[in-house]
Amino acid sequence: MEASELIRSTFWTERRARVLAPPSLEEEGARLERELRGDEGVVFATSGASGRPKWVFMRRAALLSSAEAVNKHLSVSPRDRLLLPLPLYHVGGFGMAARAFVGGCDLRALPGRWDGLRFVEALREHGSTLTSLVPTQVHDLVVQNLEAPRSLRAVIVGGASLDELKGQAARELGWPLLQSYGMTEAASQVATAHLERAKGPFRAAPLPIMDQWECRLCPEGRLELRGDALFDFYLRWDGSVFCREKDRDAEGWFRSGDAAELKGRSLTLRGRADRRVKVLGEFVDLQVLEDELRAQLGGLEVYLLPIPDGRRGWLLQPVVEGSASEGGKVDDLIELINERVPGFSRMERACFMDQLPRTALGKVDGATTRIILLSR
Repeated sequence: MEASELIRSTFWTERRARVLAPPSLEEEGARLERELRGDEGVVFATSGASGRPKWVFMRRAALLSSAEAVNKHLSVSPRDRLLLPLPLYHVGGFGMAARAFVGGCDLRALPGRWDGLRFVEALREHGSTLTSLVPTQVHDLVVQNLEAPRSLRAVIVGGASLDELKGQAARELGWPLLQSYGMTEAASQVATAHLERAKGPFRAAPLPIMDQWECRLCPEGRLELRGDALFDFYLRWDGSVFCREKDRDAEGWFRSGDAAELKGRSLTLRGRADRRVKVLGEFVDLQVLEDELRAQLGGLEVYLLPIPDGRRGWLLQPVVEGSASEGGKVDDLIELINERVPGFSRMERACFMDQLPRTALGKVDGATTRIILLSR
């Protein structure tokens, strides 16, 4: 599918299901599209904790509701020009095209693979005013010391929370970054910084919840949400048929996998709830340990992988991107952290990979990392 198709009314009025599958799932996506003949909607793939893909079925009305709300939040008008550097099979890229359609804006897609310099050149040539990036792309712009074109008024950062030091470095290069939080099940954004935050010090949290969403916390501290832009159901392949799962309660609330804090209409994410494990009977937040180790490693990427263990419950295995020649230095840092934390939070000696496997948007693919590591 081309981005130009999404800014024509025919796509939004047709009465059929369209499956937007990433390259690795094209065969399953084609099979699913055949199964959904007679349904109206758009289907995206998202990964579950086990690594098995889940398919998220969205009605077109929900996707348009999200686009209208985001356009209102960002004061989008027909004068805006949008550059799309994200794949359409991801809801973040698709959402940009939907917002261009709703806002009557000019839309251009960045062709080919991501390249920071080519992206900046395309922004200048197009006179783009709005775009969206993931933290990995922001990192590339900072490392290459690339300045933002003057035409830009906002850059939405999604897919994950951007490190505030990296965000400030990008801000000093003129990039008007706005942190956002969203999910496939919500058709894109749930909470996004206000436009006035595009200037001054970069802050990743807290974020104002967008008007179309009701949010609350469940007793375990996970975020629940309800609104017109919520997905309809999941589709899972059980080996013979696709099963539909309506993962909402009787009142329409959807429970996410994200731990959060709420203060009025302000949201602060505390990481994935499924990144907490019990070691020796005590809960350990993998994200907190991983963030501390990453900060100590001075730029090396790391993923903290929990491995089942009969005695402790889980072993905490750091997997570091880089050469094993760094092993002594990394293990020394792990030992220093282990001396400061309770026994149940102590990490194992590091394993190394030349390159950590990543999703299309640059996140570390935990399920694939586990498969590679355990197959060694």
